[in-house]
Amino acid sequence: MQAMLSNNLATEQTQKQIIAPQMRMMMRLLEMPVLDLREEIKKKLEENPALEEANSPEVLLSSLEKSRPKDDTPTDWDEDKADRKQQFLENTLTQKESLQDHLLIQLGMQKNIDKAIIEAAEILVQNLNDDGFLLFSPQEAVPEAEEETLDKAVKLVQMLDPQGTCVSNYKESLAVQASLCDDEPDGTREVIKEYLEELEKGQYKTIAAALKKTEKQVLEIRDFIKTLNPFPGRTFTTQPDQSVIPSLTITAKDGELSVYMNDLAVPELQVSQSFSELDEAPDADPEAKEFVHDKVQDAHNFINILEMRKDTLEKAAEAIIKCQRDFFLKGPKYLKPLTQREFAKIIKRNESTVSRIANSKYVQTDWGFYPFSYFFPSQGKACWKS
Repeated sequence: MQAMLSNNLATEQTQKQIIAPQMRMMMRLLEMPVLDLREEIKKKLEENPALEEANSPEVLLSSLEKSRPKDDTPTDWDEDKADRKQQFLENTLTQKESLQDHLLIQLGMQKNIDKAIIEAAEILVQNLNDDGFLLFSPQEAVPEAEEETLDKAVKLVQMLDPQGTCVSNYKESLAVQASLCDDEPDGTREVIKEYLEELEKGQYKTIAAALKKTEKQVLEIRDFIKTLNPFPGRTFTTQPDQSVIPSLTITAKDGELSVYMNDLAVPELQVSQSFSELDEAPDADPEAKEFVHDKVQDAHNFINILEMRKDTLEKAAEAIIKCQRDFFLKGPKYLKPLTQREFAKIIKRNESTVSRIANSKYVQTDWGFYPFSYFFPSQGKACWKS
């Protein structure tokens, strides 16, 4: 009995020793964005001859290349290859640091500010459009916040870089920016509120008479307003500088939500048939057989790790659909409070796993292109539990 227990314990320890490295690698791969994962797979394919890409368009087309006519006449295979390339390029989006990310980082650096104000400000930031505007009232965005807290949260966001966000239109943005400048000419906000059209038409005498100022003073106001940005959020949407591929796409049709993994971006792998046969050959050279066996096992392990990664992402996608259903159906205004800790309980994973997903994955939706972290806007109770 004691010998049996010792053997069982030794087997369990051996299994743990095998599983632990796989889990560490899975966590490392889980943290990678799509482009980095593709590079990791490419590296693995180069290192392990027992691992190969299964059913890749490039491999299939390469094998068929031998049988195509030996002339320059385009064939259906050329068109198929071009279509696949175009499809991949269309699935690749350009993205730089978003306005929301830029503002949230600054909020995270604020000190000695009440937690309720910060949380309200985070929700407001998540609901800004590409111009930096809030297209509905702050009370609609954060209905549970007290009026004083919400007013302070709005003012806090408006002061962040770029100044003048969290307003309803460009006139309000200009007025907020002007109020934050020490060198604002007297009368600037009156011009912004009442006389922008006249200013644009060059009706300086009319404005001067209405405000009881000289034309020179009106021209100073004009020059000052020219230094302001009426659409502060556009700085973050007009000049993409980084290639980013969404890990998954979530779309709505007839009230039903569907999730699609970006399988095109991550190739399917398989163990080489020739290596598998050599591994099972009874009369193979022992040294060669050991080498082949190690490579085959390594290939199986890597494929299993990728499957674990995919399974984790699919579970996360299915859960986020349930938690943020209103967002996907109705838009950003309906994003609900949700923390990474609560989400980790829902998908039955560690909080560190959720953090790895949130910090490096992007989701294509009907409302735009978002980092996964977007769906964890603030503290609050989870909207759905298993």
